[in-house]
Amino acid sequence: MCFAIVDAQNTCEMGFVRDSLFVEKDNAFVGADGLVTPQFKDGGQVKIFKVGNKYYLMLICKSNLFFDIVNDLEIKSGTKSMVAKGIKQHQKDKYTGFLVVEILKNYVATLKDSGITSYVFNTKETMLGKNEVKEVKKIANCFYQTINVPNKK
Repeated sequence: MCFAIVDAQNTCEMGFVRDSLFVEKDNAFVGADGLVTPQFKDGGQVKIFKVGNKYYLMLICKSNLFFDIVNDLEIKSGTKSMVAKGIKQHQKDKYTGFLVVEILKNYVATLKDSGITSYVFNTKETMLGKNEVKEVKKIANCFYQTINVPNKK
């Protein structure tokens, strides 16, 4: 029998960033700590945030813009998908929109394993490339490790 000890804290070298996050149900911006992918080729980005005991996913989009439209958002992760009802696409600037959805810890685990391969909003699908999926998996893995650190007594 062979055992290996892995120090999970050393596998994540990303630092959390402080940012503001719009929480729809509170209709307010809140301070949030999270991890961010590098900008994608099209200028889009994925951010994962922690606010208190809740987790949020923010998709920054540069294509398929539907400012102020409320619709369902389907996020595809390989063969799995998650549907969030009644999500509003907000306008960041003239060419950029963003979507924010609350996610559960088990979905962070899905993101670390499969990333985001595409998302569908207002019937339009936005595909993520292989490198973009890899970047999402990378930040989700780090985020997952951080939120699963046992409390020391």
